[in-house]
Amino acid sequence: MFFNKETISFNILDVIKINQQNVNMFNTGRNFDAISFRFHADTFLKTETQEYCVGDNTICYFPAMLDYTRISKLDEMIVVHFDATNYFCESIELFTPQNPQTFEELFEKIYAVWSKKQVGYKHKCSAILCEIFAECYVQNFTNNAYDPKIKSSVIYMNEHFKDSNISIKEIADKSFISEVYFRKLFRREFGISPQKHLINLRIGHAIGLMSTGYYLLKEIAYMSGYTDYKYFSTEFKRIKGVSPSEYLYNCSDFKKQG
Repeated sequence: MFFNKETISFNILDVIKINQQNVNMFNTGRNFDAISFRFHADTFLKTETQEYCVGDNTICYFPAMLDYTRISKLDEMIVVHFDATNYFCESIELFTPQNPQTFEELFEKIYAVWSKKQVGYKHKCSAILCEIFAECYVQNFTNNAYDPKIKSSVIYMNEHFKDSNISIKEIADKSFISEVYFRKLFRREFGISPQKHLINLRIGHAIGLMSTGYYLLKEIAYMSGYTDYKYFSTEFKRIKGVSPSEYLYNCSDFKKQG
């Protein structure tokens, strides 16, 4: 879950304020993530697999490349568009905070700083977004992060995902359960299949290597668990919406602008 992740690596792309009524909009092909705080809302969100009714004081996270419909009688919010480099999922995540006042102040603050665009504003906004992520994490943290039946397997996957020969059966064996049962428990826990989670870990690691500027793309693919660069490129584009080379170019361009 996005709000349960202790560290998020990101590049902020934009911060906007929205106040709309009677909207019926289909969003598709967005190659960036978004987190929003809805001050006032009477909104319905729908994807192929999810439906949510969203009200006042709701924090929403939208992953990149997710197609969804937004139907709003009222939608007043501030939303931060960003590129998350170490987290991937395929579903909307949301919660209503216990202290909405704190989030209201933080979102108003990041919007004000971004809008003024004074010297150093991107660094200041990044610091504020880290505060927002920290508050989200604190309110969603649980000591029992993983189902104990699959905990050993999840830890093993997180430590060995760069091994190109790793299999889901091998991972399941670490918890002494069948592959079928492991897949069932994993999907219940994470909302995606173990294979998709494995791919997300590899692509996230690859993006981290890209940001260093030290490696060729073929080296990055190999270091992330891919022996076939073409397959790596296909998986990368499916998740991020652009090829590895395009992403690397955009990332370099972003750094120059920053």
